[in-house]
Amino acid sequence: MNKKKFLINIILPSISAILLSSGCSSRFEDETKPQTSNKEQFQLQIEKIFPNLKDRNMMKLGEMELIETDYVEIKGWKSDTKFGSFEAFLRGCEKPRPINMPQICNRGRELWGEEPNNEDLTKFFEDNFTPYFIADNKNLRWTGTVTGYYVPLLNGSRKKTSRFKYPIYSKPKDFKLPYKTHEEIDQDPPKANIICWVDDRIERLFLHIQGSGSVKLEDGSIIGVGFSAKNGYEYSSVGSYIHKHYEVPLYKLSADYITKWIEEHPNEADKVLYSNKSFVFFSEQTSGRAYGAMATNLVPKSTIAVDTKYIPLGMPIYIKSPDKPQDKILNHLFMAQDRGGAIKGVIRADLFFGFGKEAGDLAGKMKRDGEFYMLVPRGYKFTN
Repeated sequence: MNKKKFLINIILPSISAILLSSGCSSRFEDETKPQTSNKEQFQLQIEKIFPNLKDRNMMKLGEMELIETDYVEIKGWKSDTKFGSFEAFLRGCEKPRPINMPQICNRGRELWGEEPNNEDLTKFFEDNFTPYFIADNKNLRWTGTVTGYYVPLLNGSRKKTSRFKYPIYSKPKDFKLPYKTHEEIDQDPPKANIICWVDDRIERLFLHIQGSGSVKLEDGSIIGVGFSAKNGYEYSSVGSYIHKHYEVPLYKLSADYITKWIEEHPNEADKVLYSNKSFVFFSEQTSGRAYGAMATNLVPKSTIAVDTKYIPLGMPIYIKSPDKPQDKILNHLFMAQDRGGAIKGVIRADLFFGFGKEAGDLAGKMKRDGEFYMLVPRGYKFTN
């Protein structure tokens, strides 16, 4: 794929995007379980991956251990298509952050103007970044979970009608924490401006989970709604509620299945939806792009949200599937340019899939293990 074709593929979907406000996926509940029973076995496993471990440069940063490796040891690195990764990298360079080494960013801009091929991009990262394998010393893990998130697209109207009857509220004038629960807000509407009305309360739930989205109005125009405030209650998984109270197997509970189940059980809809007391208020956004915590326009399938307690925003992270070399979603270089409340841990990422239903379908099904390699810019110093 050449640079021009890549930019067309990225920019056109972005027209319907909005300002993202770190509303990452929380459909999957994290369980960070050790991969071994004790530290001795953990150390043996790391030495199995890296037989010459004692000869390698290593850094211990709290719970995270970084083990220097070589690009030739990272399966799939050479063949990975890095146009999206490089575009995200350059967008990150627009922000003055310690991780953005001026000489590396300047060389990247020069290279982009030279119509590089994939080999050129690969060599750029190899020349300017040192790869480190990430291990979790606290939880005794060498792989972590990768989930997905997206920007939902709902149907809406500026006016309430028989079809469009579910409000998207701005922050209430009498807002204070804790505020009313989800059920109380529906029963006793707050003193708040209504940005628009949508036609599906289940899609509105997913909008609340993601924290931001887009709404296509009746005249065909598209507005963005971004996170403004939350009522003070933590999100409680409606999927877990359905599993617990209606004995539906957990493996079935994708976003599509939950939607279909609620539609087929209308008498249970209130009980299920109100089991989640959380409620999100929004602000209308005019921007036509998706911005993460780094305030850069996110590139679908090439940017991730991470726990910034461990991984600095702007850091390149190559994620390798440990057992699926043909995986077309992982085995790719991502830029860490967002964060999320549900994204916790040393080896943990939430992959941005893009905009609308197709992206939502992919994000809803995404839960895979991955080995994480941090590409540290040469000259960069970690701070405590």
